[in-house]
Amino acid sequence: MNAYLKFQMIWQPLNLTEACPPYTPISACSDFGLVYLSLLVQLYGGSSDKRKQQVCEREGRKSKRHSEYDFIVVGAGAAGCVIANRLTENPKWKVLLLEAGPEEPDVTLVPGLSTALLGSNIDWQYSTEPNGKSCLAHPGGRCAWPRGKTMGGSSSINSLAYIRGNRLDYDAWAALGNEGWSYKEVLPFFRKSERNMNVEALDSKYHGAKGEQYVSRYPYIDEPSLMLTEAFNQGGLPLTDYNAAHQVGTMQAQAVSLDGERVSTNIAFIQPIRNKRPNLDIETNSEAIKILIDEDNNAYGIVYVKDGKKYTAYAKKEVIISAGSINSPKLLMLSGIGPKKHLENLGIPVVQDLAVGENLHDHVTFNGIILALPNKTSTAVSEEEILTAVKDYAKMKFKRGPLSGNGPVNSVSFLKTDPELDAPDIQYQVDHAPNWREFIQDPITAENVAIMPTAFYDAVIPRTMNLVPKSRGVLLLNETDPNGHPLLYPNYFGDERDFIPLLKGVRFLLSLEKTEAFRSRGAYFVRQPMPHCKHYEWGTDEYLICLMKAYTTTTYHPAGTCRMGPAGDARAVLDGQLRVRGVRALRVIDASVMPVVVRGNTNAPSIMIGERGVDFVIRYWRNRTKNYC
Repeated sequence: MNAYLKFQMIWQPLNLTEACPPYTPISACSDFGLVYLSLLVQLYGGSSDKRKQQVCEREGRKSKRHSEYDFIVVGAGAAGCVIANRLTENPKWKVLLLEAGPEEPDVTLVPGLSTALLGSNIDWQYSTEPNGKSCLAHPGGRCAWPRGKTMGGSSSINSLAYIRGNRLDYDAWAALGNEGWSYKEVLPFFRKSERNMNVEALDSKYHGAKGEQYVSRYPYIDEPSLMLTEAFNQGGLPLTDYNAAHQVGTMQAQAVSLDGERVSTNIAFIQPIRNKRPNLDIETNSEAIKILIDEDNNAYGIVYVKDGKKYTAYAKKEVIISAGSINSPKLLMLSGIGPKKHLENLGIPVVQDLAVGENLHDHVTFNGIILALPNKTSTAVSEEEILTAVKDYAKMKFKRGPLSGNGPVNSVSFLKTDPELDAPDIQYQVDHAPNWREFIQDPITAENVAIMPTAFYDAVIPRTMNLVPKSRGVLLLNETDPNGHPLLYPNYFGDERDFIPLLKGVRFLLSLEKTEAFRSRGAYFVRQPMPHCKHYEWGTDEYLICLMKAYTTTTYHPAGTCRMGPAGDARAVLDGQLRVRGVRALRVIDASVMPVVVRGNTNAPSIMIGERGVDFVIRYWRNRTKNYC
């Protein structure tokens, strides 16, 4: 690669030398893994956004850095991109959008390469702190917690599923005292941003067709994925649109995609307006390190670091923090908003004593249940064929073929483990295993270096997820380096009741081996115990609980660290309009505001939170500003 091309590369993949232990059997850690990643960098390591910005700069059309704005939005993720788009619809409002990561690289667009993004330079690469009850097979008892660090945030690196949660989730938020958040009130905001390309087959009462966020089915869905949906259906779950009236059921989930390519919130909400709305400035590689708050508790600006240099930007109207469930509470605490004792221990002057960082929770799940596929059903191919598929996709004008889908990942189902429940307590989502015999020998390395395309595998790993976790953890600043990665204590299985839905969910999953869908294709559960649990009999409750404790993993749905709530809620950081309590002109708008995580993936809800939250902002200033300016 010549020096010019190397300079153009945005994306830096996972470092296999660091991630792979000596003598591991995992093929991704072989010389082929290096060849494969080198090809990905060569074909997809650049950024179309960066190339466009360079053209604009040469033509003098790129916006220049200013010091004063009406609004500053911190974080160009699922919510932040929505907010920046909606605010700049008013040409009289000047908006600065700050993103800590780089431009979105082209590799993010390929659905079948979604897992290759984890551990790369567009992932914050967080990890959890041990609690002795989870992640026990992982080094140091710490599980990886990927989060997006690029334009689009986690919407640029996630597994693309578009799932909203259950209507009861939002009605429960409203019942806690959060006005404006019932399902009836948030449904219009889901529909507003949605451009559903399969809407003719869906109930338009629940779906939008004119928004910015493309939602569609992949052009390529493989045979094992169809097998999984058939099996769950034959096991008793109806085929359903779980974003409509009834969530319990099974289906190939829709994705935030169009014609075989990812559509992140950056692509949906920012690309169409960038360099076209002169009132929007965007600063990438710019990490906010402090919210400026005056002696009267008014937020009036942001200090951020770019290329090692500090800058200050001032906001005349509001500062809006949309940095996600980890970085939003971190920034609040660095700015003196958080638990008084914790901040005092760090020598940070306390501006407002609030329960920032508390209520951290995630849908806990685990690895280790392996559904093997015989040769007639397996999609595994040779190393040469993998490289050919990667090259072929890059050449296609209209993206089709295996990489235009996401393997078995969108084989999603929802289950009530007790028929008396009002809503599902279990979700199933499925990972791919390129080679299950390698996986079972070194499952932790296999998880950490899951770089191979999701399209090619000889087994699937159905993950049973607890949608209603009772365990709660906390996020704290790191005392040795407050500006570094925060300490994440999700406290998985801190409440042992979280095992119960998982055990019931796994029992239902294992019963599917008897379905015609599995039997006709020769699919079977591998009954060889996983290394950390080999002293238990496969399939017993004791074995399954061992898997849960040892091979714990995130579902990438952290939430709740800046929870909203009514005035009487002592743990609420925000009011129902997402304003930080006790500090004026400051809001948090992202998944951290959820008092309780929704029953499902969090990307679509985060987009909705962006829409619902910015509507509060616009209405507030519309009523208080002459000529709406």
